Amino acid sequence: MSCLDDVEALRKADVHGMLAAYLRWADNLLEAAKRAEDISFPAEVRTRAGPIRYGEPDAVVIVGMGGSVVGGELLKDLTWDVVPVPVLVWRDYHMPAFAGPDTLVIAVSYSGNTEETLMAFSEALGRKCMIAAITSGGILGQLCKRLGIPVVEVPAGLKPRMALPYLFAPLPVLLEKLGLAKGLKGQVEEAAALLRHMAEDLGPDVPTARNKAKELASELKGTIPIVYGFGFFRSVAYRLKTQFNENSKVPSFYNWLPALNHDEVMGWEAEDALTKPFSVIFIRDRDEALEIRHRIEATKELVAGKASKVLELHALGSERLEKMLSVLYVGEMASLYLALARGVDPYAMASIDDIKEKLAVLGMAEKARARAEALVP
Repeated sequence: MSCLDDVEALRKADVHGMLAAYLRWADNLLEAAKRAEDISFPAEVRTRAGPIRYGEPDAVVIVGMGGSVVGGELLKDLTWDVVPVPVLVWRDYHMPAFAGPDTLVIAVSYSGNTEETLMAFSEALGRKCMIAAITSGGILGQLCKRLGIPVVEVPAGLKPRMALPYLFAPLPVLLEKLGLAKGLKGQVEEAAALLRHMAEDLGPDVPTARNKAKELASELKGTIPIVYGFGFFRSVAYRLKTQFNENSKVPSFYNWLPALNHDEVMGWEAEDALTKPFSVIFIRDRDEALEIRHRIEATKELVAGKASKVLELHALGSERLEKMLSVLYVGEMASLYLALARGVDPYAMASIDDIKEKLAVLGMAEKARARAEALVP
């Protein structure tokens, strides 16, 4: 019997209840979409820098860090061919030069205290960008309330990566409310229905022989996962890489086709001592384009003799978001099972917490608060 089939041991090891939290993602998606639906954009917000006037944006910049801003990456892949303006994800202290009064800036910080996000938020205020926010509170939530900036408040008490449905689902709804796209809220609802069905097959009570997430975790144990996506699965591949990092506590990497066929593929010519530690996961879709299918098969053939394992994750559903989140869900759950199989706590974030503590002496979050508060009328 697989160690992952000892249900009682799994539950004792998962002391922070992460498996249970991830199995609630379907409900979280719907709740978050409803919270965003209840938000209205004002005609104007007054600041000391001048009025922020809300209208139709010529660009969308989603500002955030880590697990908070992954939803922006998913949004880009979901909407790249339907939203008529650029959608950019920005991870930095400072806003890009083009951001101005016609730019919609959505600041996403689960805690509301992410120093990079707060600094960029204060810059966006000074440039009179149209601003909205998604947060559980903190400094960002307080500033938005004082200024009258639209904010989607989400429940507190989770790690940002656990809160992905809360941080992602408002984004497509907000774009739809601004008239930048149609049908996105419906896709969120359809994806939630699919995840609810999938959760029945991915929980700890389901044995490895019938549980795709446990099966994937078992295959990956003892190897370094590389996730290869394509098209609108690029953000999914990136997110899975981060979950193997954060939850499973293992090195992990990602790339996408066709780009990796022009550079990374050469790395597989290295001696076996360098390539054998890796397992490669190819994301697949029954509707994948013929040219992508041939690239995947050719790359699989090349990698098969070099990597430890070559695996596939197949998308479910018919709509784009269903496909994206179905692959993501299996991989997310696998990252938890891999952590528990390795005897590590998927909740702990020692290295990230250590870096945050060392940087806290700079007081950047408070400096950002002060800059933003100087613009409050």
